[in-house]
Amino acid sequence: MSDTNIEITCSETLKNLLEKYKDNEYMYQRLYSHVVNYLPNTLEIEMKNHEERVNRNNFLTNEQKVFIKVFLNKNKYYYLSNNNFFYYYDGEKYLIIKEDDIIHKILTTISKDRVLIQWKYKTKISIINLIKERSLFSCIPETDTIQNVLNAICPSYFTSKNSAKYFLTIIGDNIHKKSSHLIFYISQQMKQFINEVDNVAVLSIGHSNVTNNFMVKYHENHSYENCRLIKINNYSNNVWRELLKKIGLDMMCVSAYYSSCYENSDKFIETKVDEELKTYTYYLKNNKQEYIANEFCNKFILDNNNDNNDNNDNKLEWKNIHFLWKQFLSDNNLPNIMYTTSLKNILKEKYTYDEVSDSFKGITSKYLPIYRDFINFWNSTIKIDTELSNNNFYNELEIDEICSLFKIKTKQSISEEIVLKILTHFFPNIEIVDNKFILNVRSIYWDKNEDIYSSFEFIKNKILHLDDDSNLVPIDDIYNYYKECCYHNSMRLLVSKRYFENYIYYKLPNYIVYDKFINTNWIFN
Repeated sequence: MSDTNIEITCSETLKNLLEKYKDNEYMYQRLYSHVVNYLPNTLEIEMKNHEERVNRNNFLTNEQKVFIKVFLNKNKYYYLSNNNFFYYYDGEKYLIIKEDDIIHKILTTISKDRVLIQWKYKTKISIINLIKERSLFSCIPETDTIQNVLNAICPSYFTSKNSAKYFLTIIGDNIHKKSSHLIFYISQQMKQFINEVDNVAVLSIGHSNVTNNFMVKYHENHSYENCRLIKINNYSNNVWRELLKKIGLDMMCVSAYYSSCYENSDKFIETKVDEELKTYTYYLKNNKQEYIANEFCNKFILDNNNDNNDNNDNKLEWKNIHFLWKQFLSDNNLPNIMYTTSLKNILKEKYTYDEVSDSFKGITSKYLPIYRDFINFWNSTIKIDTELSNNNFYNELEIDEICSLFKIKTKQSISEEIVLKILTHFFPNIEIVDNKFILNVRSIYWDKNEDIYSSFEFIKNKILHLDDDSNLVPIDDIYNYYKECCYHNSMRLLVSKRYFENYIYYKLPNYIVYDKFINTNWIFN
C-alpha cells in the first residue's frame, strides 16, 4: 500500500471513530487518550523493537555467512546427484559419508559457537543445500592424493607415470562423457582389471560403463582412426582387487581431475608424453593394415624368391604363419588388431599361395626351427594319458619341466612363454591349468612316479636312522629325503613338492596322519 493510501486510510478511520463516538463522552475521552497518550509511545516501542530485530537479523545473517564459508572451507564435503551420495575429502583420501554425519557435524559446530543457536536448523538446511551444489568432481585433489594413486598403479600396472596418467585421463573422459567415439585396446589378461575398475565406479560414484570403450578384440566396425593402444602390464594375480578397494574412489576423483586439467586423453598424448609412448598409443591411428602386415613380414618372414632360385621348395604353412603373427603381436605388445582372413589376403598379394596345402611358397622364417624342433620333440616324447583307470595316479608335467626335458633332449634352450604359446596354438586340446600345469601327460624319458617310488627305500633308511622317538615324520622332511636321494643318484630332474605330496597322498593314504605327517609304520611294509 502506498504512503498516500495509508495516510487517507488512517485519516478516514480516525474521522469515522470521532463521528461514531461524538455523542458518547466516555468513549470520546478514551479515543482521545489512546490517540494522544498511548499511540505515540506504542509506535515508539514498535519502532525500537523493529530496529532491534532488523539489527539482530542483519548480525545473524552476517554471522551465518561467515560460519557457512568457514565451515565449508574447513570441511570438504561434496555431493553427486546421480547416486545421491555425500563425500568428504580430508586432503589425502576421499570418503563416502552419510548425510546424518554431516548434519551432526554442522549442529555440533553451531552448538560450540553458540552465536547461531537460534538459527541452527536454518543454517543446517542452507549448508546441506550448498553442499548439494558442490559436485565431487569440482574438488581438486592434493598432490599427496594424486601421488598415492599413481604410486599404487605404477610400476605394477603401468611402466611409466605418463602411461598411468593417460589411463586415468581416459577414465576421467568417460566420467565426463567425452571422446565417446574412441576405442582403447588392452590385453585379454587385463580384462578383469578393467571390469573391476568399472565395478568400483558404479559403487563409488554411481557411474556405469566408465570402461565401456576398452576392448580386447578387434572388430571390423572399429576404424583404426579412432583406435588407441594402452600399455598395461599383464598382472595375473588378484592383488588389484584389494588395491582398487583401497584407492578406487581416489582413482575416480584423480581421473576426473586429469580429464578436466588436460581437456581429453588425446590432448594429453599430444602435449605431455614422449615420442615413444605417443607412437605406441597412435600405432593404429597412424598405420593401415597393409603397413602393419608388411612390418610383420619384414621381421618374421624370409622371402627366398628374392634369391632368384627357381628350384626353391621352401614354404610356410598358414598355421605356422598364424603362430608367427601371434608372436609378432606379443613382441610388440599389440592386441589382436586384424582378422586372420584379412592378414591372409594381404599375404596372398605378396606371396604365392597354395590352396591345397594351405601354405605360402618360397618363404620361410628364422624363428621356425626351434618351434619345429619343439613340436617334433613333443610329438615324439610326450604321451597323452586320456583313459586312465580310477586306480591310477594321473600324471602331469609343468611347463618348466618341459623346458628342461627339451634342453636335455635337443641341447637347445626355450622359454616357458614360448612353450606355452606353442602348446596353446598347435595343441589346443591339451588341458593347461594356471598357465603352468599340463594335465594327463607324461614323458617317455622321465617317469616321475617311478622316480618317487624308487626313492622310497632310501627314504625309509633315512627314517630308520633318525634320532627321534616320535612315530611321525613331516611330509616336508620326506620330500627333502627324496631330493637327497636324487642328488645321490645324480638325477637331473626332480619332481616338484606339490607333485610329490599328491603322489604320497595317493600312494600312502593309510599312513597319512594330520594331513602333514607319515606314520613310521610305513617303513616296515
